[in-house]
Amino acid sequence: MDVEEFKKWITKEIKRFVREDPGNRLEKLDCSPIFEEPLVGFVAGGDPIFYKLKEVIGEFHLTPYEAMSEVAKERGVPVPSEEEIGVISYILPISKKTRKENARMKDGPSERWAHTRLFGEEFNRKLEAHIVSFLEEKGYFAVAPELERSLFRMLVDEKVGWASTWSQRHVAFAANLGTFGLSDGLISEKGKAHRAGSVIVNQRLDSPQRTSDIHRDCRFFQKGSCKRCVKRCPAGAITEEGHDKNKCQEFVFKQIPTIKEKYDIDIYACGLCQTAVPCEEKIPRKKEKREERRKRRGRRN
Repeated sequence: MDVEEFKKWITKEIKRFVREDPGNRLEKLDCSPIFEEPLVGFVAGGDPIFYKLKEVIGEFHLTPYEAMSEVAKERGVPVPSEEEIGVISYILPISKKTRKENARMKDGPSERWAHTRLFGEEFNRKLEAHIVSFLEEKGYFAVAPELERSLFRMLVDEKVGWASTWSQRHVAFAANLGTFGLSDGLISEKGKAHRAGSVIVNQRLDSPQRTSDIHRDCRFFQKGSCKRCVKRCPAGAITEEGHDKNKCQEFVFKQIPTIKEKYDIDIYACGLCQTAVPCEEKIPRKKEKREERRKRRGRRN
């Protein structure tokens, strides 16, 4: 299939599934959507950035070719060449209702946010599995690394702290879906309150033009201003030096008993640094910042 035709075809199916599948509903609350319309991006499987990630994250981080080769060998199918591999990446923006509820919280997640962390991630994995089966029904070979037990694992690395063998945020950056903020969150066109997923496929795809500035859309890195995520973090895990993953993990895991008692679900969550911040639902723009100042002056007058 032609590259552009493939992109349109799979993007349409991902958006349809998110819109129509009942898994994208807060069933135990009000049955409203967990996620809004997704963003979808693409990147060549042989893009040099995947080798750069081995330097930035760790040698343990897989390239698309390594991931697909491993699964191909397990299944006894031919291993595609690196040039024949592409990666589909997507962002699932968390619903406005959930974001606004969590924005009012100060020391832990709201009920909707906790449910989104549990059931939203279940849906995210369901979406990855659907993409794989949808592609394979059409004769493609596809792999969702996060769903493969032989590939995906979480670990604590001496250099970077908590990490994984397949970072959805970094893959999304490779697909030009966002840049990183002070809190390590990926700031997409629809902000950083989201979940992300990806699938590797034996389809040749081209890489997008990416910025060389990985912090392009973060006000702190660009102007030294904002730091709203620092103020929002109840664990003190975000400072001008960046995001302390160990402090963050320690805090969110301690939330499990509280969430169980308050919301009757068993999950860790927080998300305060993703809400009530300028990059919650969009990329902060200079023009918008000026307009905000004008509005404040108008209210004072």
